[in-house]
Amino acid sequence: MGKNVRMPQSLAPPPVTVGSRRVVAPSVERIRAALRFDVATARATAEATVDFCGGAVDGYPALDLRQPLDWVRLDGRELPTDAWAHADLGGGGDSRMRVLDIVVDAGSRHVLEVGYQLETPDCVGSQPIGWTHDGVTFDFWMSDLQPGRYLEMWVPAPLVHDRFALHLEVAVEGTDRPHLLLANTAGVDADPARRTWSVLYPTHFTALSPMLVLGPADALEVRRSAFGLAGRGRSLGLVTARHSDADADLGACEADLQGWLSYLATRYPPWVHGDTYWAVIWAPGRGMEYDGATTASVAALEHEVFHSWFGRGVKPARASDGWIDEAFTVWSTAAHRAEPPRYGAEHLPLDETPVVLYPSHPWSRHTPLESYREGARLFSGIAHLLGGPDRLRAAMADWYRANAGGLVTTDGLGAHLKLWSGIDISPWWARYVHGRE
Repeated sequence: MGKNVRMPQSLAPPPVTVGSRRVVAPSVERIRAALRFDVATARATAEATVDFCGGAVDGYPALDLRQPLDWVRLDGRELPTDAWAHADLGGGGDSRMRVLDIVVDAGSRHVLEVGYQLETPDCVGSQPIGWTHDGVTFDFWMSDLQPGRYLEMWVPAPLVHDRFALHLEVAVEGTDRPHLLLANTAGVDADPARRTWSVLYPTHFTALSPMLVLGPADALEVRRSAFGLAGRGRSLGLVTARHSDADADLGACEADLQGWLSYLATRYPPWVHGDTYWAVIWAPGRGMEYDGATTASVAALEHEVFHSWFGRGVKPARASDGWIDEAFTVWSTAAHRAEPPRYGAEHLPLDETPVVLYPSHPWSRHTPLESYREGARLFSGIAHLLGGPDRLRAAMADWYRANAGGLVTTDGLGAHLKLWSGIDISPWWARYVHGRE
């Protein structure tokens, strides 16, 4: 394929040597996938095409897909399925990725095509497709706590630094029962029978951005409203939906969502997610953020809404940077009786056990669990250093405003807090972010 001047983004991890292979992160331009759910046979299949460019140097390109392969083609050439097998790139845990066993030139354009079964993704905590005798329930159900839990569960995808166009064709077959598809994009075209959809997501999305929920139309209750939001010349649409097994007052959820969104838009301008916020309410135990959207239980709803600013309004440049949004969100939304409490400002001594919030390996792919409690304690300690919670919130508002809609890093936040406050926070950053003695 011909050379392309568009090179991979600078936030891509550096090449890593695995055996005799130099593995590189490619730059993905476009992903197209067709997902087919056959209710009569309780079987789902998929085909996907990925347009990508080679990495910053020549090497073996790494993407991921956590599904069993039926066939693979690169630039129209048939490959054995083991030519795109998983490899351990040193990121720890389950951070393996599929590596194409072919060297591609730096910046050269290629087309990867794959066909595969759509099964329970091969990653920790993933959930199976929900089949009934006349319907299907499906949800991307992403997570940042385990590797392989973003788009790559269902569709071939790059790491989270990369932005790409994503176009999905979704079909429900083998039933006459109408279904409903909810996605955080205005680009959804549905057929009148409500069993096939074309879904086009914004081109600034990354692998952690898209929400997709599919289920029988009579099993989903949906409310639609609109309200004014600070900084916008037109109303923000609000879609609030509830699965039939979720014991929730949808009207009360809608009112809470409007209140939180209105407050946060004033506190942390600007809003960067388009003309609609989407919220799908599930039974207890669920909570995940997407760009301008969430799938969450009632108890997790405020936390997930906050992530439309920190987490999806400013996104982690790498999975290792994901601790920032979890830590600051817990600090900002925890119950006042929690430990640490909401907006806490407590002295954090420098003689406690070091904590690793930022995994150092550039191919690491998860957010440490310590990000929630220990990360919130760190922000409480920084609030104390800066002179109180209002000072920290002002500093974070400035940081958000400067980076809204972009990708952020751990080092970037540390530098901002130090410059903004004039206080050297680096001893706390070293001990309670990087885990250094």
